[in-house]
Amino acid sequence: MEHNFVEPSCLVPVSFTGDSLDGESEQLDKAIEYTKITELECDDTELVDELPDHSCLADDEIPRVGMRFEHLKLAQDFYATYAKKVGFISKIRATNFDRMTKQPINQSIHCNREGFWASRVKAPIRKNIMAGVGCRARIYAKFDREKHDWVLLKVELNHSHPCSTRKAVHYHENRELTMHAKCIIEDNDEAGIRPNKTFLALANKVGGPSNLGFSEKDVKNYISSRLRSTNVNVDVKEMLNYFMRMKELNPNYFYAVNINEDNKFTSAVWVDARCRASYEYYGEVVSFDTTYSTNWHGLPFAAFIGVNHHGKSTLLGCALLGSEEIPSFEWVFTQWLEYMGTAPKGIITNQYKSMFGAIKKVLPNTRHRWCIWHITQKIHNKLGGYSRFKELNAELKHIIWNSKSVEDFEDHWAEFIDEFNLHHNRWLSDLFEDRHMWVPIFFKGQLWASMRSTQRSEGMHSFFGGYLNCKTSLVQFVHEFNNVLGTKEQKELEDDAADSRGLIPCSTRSAIERRFQKEYTNKMFRDVQTEFGKKADCTIRAVDEQGNFTRVKVEEEIQVYETTRYVTFDVHFDRSTHEVRCDCILFESAGILCCHCLVVLSSYKVNEVPSFYVLPRWNKNIKRKHTYIKSSHDVRRSNESHNIFRELCAHFYNVAQEFVDCDDEADMLHNVLEDARAKLVDYRGKMRNNTVATAHNSIITGPSTVFGTEDIQAPSKVTTKGRPKGKRLGYELDKSIRKSMQRKRKSVRKDNRVESAANQASEASAQQIAKQGLGGFMSLLNSFDNT
Repeated sequence: MEHNFVEPSCLVPVSFTGDSLDGESEQLDKAIEYTKITELECDDTELVDELPDHSCLADDEIPRVGMRFEHLKLAQDFYATYAKKVGFISKIRATNFDRMTKQPINQSIHCNREGFWASRVKAPIRKNIMAGVGCRARIYAKFDREKHDWVLLKVELNHSHPCSTRKAVHYHENRELTMHAKCIIEDNDEAGIRPNKTFLALANKVGGPSNLGFSEKDVKNYISSRLRSTNVNVDVKEMLNYFMRMKELNPNYFYAVNINEDNKFTSAVWVDARCRASYEYYGEVVSFDTTYSTNWHGLPFAAFIGVNHHGKSTLLGCALLGSEEIPSFEWVFTQWLEYMGTAPKGIITNQYKSMFGAIKKVLPNTRHRWCIWHITQKIHNKLGGYSRFKELNAELKHIIWNSKSVEDFEDHWAEFIDEFNLHHNRWLSDLFEDRHMWVPIFFKGQLWASMRSTQRSEGMHSFFGGYLNCKTSLVQFVHEFNNVLGTKEQKELEDDAADSRGLIPCSTRSAIERRFQKEYTNKMFRDVQTEFGKKADCTIRAVDEQGNFTRVKVEEEIQVYETTRYVTFDVHFDRSTHEVRCDCILFESAGILCCHCLVVLSSYKVNEVPSFYVLPRWNKNIKRKHTYIKSSHDVRRSNESHNIFRELCAHFYNVAQEFVDCDDEADMLHNVLEDARAKLVDYRGKMRNNTVATAHNSIITGPSTVFGTEDIQAPSKVTTKGRPKGKRLGYELDKSIRKSMQRKRKSVRKDNRVESAANQASEASAQQIAKQGLGGFMSLLNSFDNT
């Protein structure tokens, strides 16, 4: 839906002082006089011609008969420049062409307020402004066949309306974005800065918006037309062109696009070269989530997320899906796996049946795990109506998180169902049938890099949210992937630099802690220190020694919903190899030794931790290949002239920064720049003929298109599951209660209407009876009177 914003015109009283403004005052009076004309006709409109102010112009800048130009374009530009300097707008009125060569032979260029425009709309209800006031200012250029140039045969400089240079700069024909402004707008738009902030920044540079030569609306229009395609089919082609440019910059860049039988775009997968190198170190477990949809076409966006050596999220690939059905997921996983080479050991997704089927087919050897966070968040909605919900909730979560074995979980689950009489709860029954997909104890013995949910994917989605919105086009959507990669790359470099600057102090005197301090990154060492701090809550209760093998029972005091619980863990310790294993499986799942193992090692006075407990994954001393690979950046997204302009500006800034402290050096720099500018102007004058001829005969084209993609159409709108409408806990319960109350209110209103109708009927009958009774009584009185 298009919206037209029309600024209302109004007359503001203006007071002038000084003799120099008398002309402006007269022009203002005449302008007001023209605004009072309601119907413009040649016969009844008296026009007064006047010459605009030429005091600020040189003689060769004023049009005159006999002036010659080598090309018609030069004549047009000359008159347009003259019009801008004196305060009006020029337009090409008529052009005649040769019948044989089809080349222009003469042309008339007028003031845009020439002629009289009649309108069928009556003046009192007319909304659009009228520009035509019969202005006769014009030039007439004709091609001289003998000298092969263009000559001005007629020149009329008088106007029938006032010309104002101060106002002409704000006409939309004269508003123009400079190259510097365009580069700033492009850079700010990529960084997610709003157009109004960009406009204010540009205005502050030149001393106010009136000195810019363009408006805030021009900035928004440039972003919409130049940076964000409004044609859905062109949007898809530009995205494919972007992928090709990235492939040219780095052959290791990967992309795949899926087109259906109707030649419509459906899905796409792309992986940066740095992402693939990172996958070698962080690809054992990934998170994949599709609950994010922020683009023009509504396509679900999904990102493959891993965990780097600092314990932070890292991108391993992105995808746009045409649907959330099994074939779409199969295609995405197949393309991504084909490029990465090896399948991950584990993958975490949401509870989607279609995704489950695709992973089972494409990644049969990958351990699939559901996001436990989304499951536990549903407890309030599914079980919130039970009277003992608080007790029930605490017990259920204790069973989920603290079961020490599969048998222990199943036994406690059965006791839980019996105690709270939940045998007929369908949701709990389905969860128990799929318990191997989400309960932590079923994933014992596999490294998950501390990931149990898709929250890392959702955190990455919120990171994307700083760059994207619901109106983002496809080409800009994939382009912002560069910004995210660049930001993540910078964050990782900053973390690496912080690790190289120094060490976090140890909290204890343990030699084991000092070993982790030297080997692990600061973030992961913080996690190690957390386990060392929890040693104070652990107590050894029993020891069973059989040769070199020892079984130690460690009791930990934990807090569960303001309730203190004592949980016992079995720790198996080999005194000959110092190998230790705990039932809590923290090391197996997160790669961090738990407090229970640390207590046992400390009790047996083990001061040197075995090397296989110091994982290379968290090591800060390893040189990883992906740190030497720069993330891709589309340097050719802008015009080539814009890139050259940026390079020149960067050079100028560096030179100015070096000589800005001394006034003499700054003056010398100004003089050198002026000399260089004068030489370049002379050079341009000498080369103008060839340059103009080339520009006249050449056709400017957009970015090169991919062969065979001209007919590719935009994707259809996709209906996705997305996020639930209510984010607040208990939303579904409140919704059902609200619907129930609405039904009750409707029933009460219906009963009230029935009762009101019955009352009205009874009142009417009573009134009728009363009337009849009153009539009989009055007739009786009349009979008495007659007697």
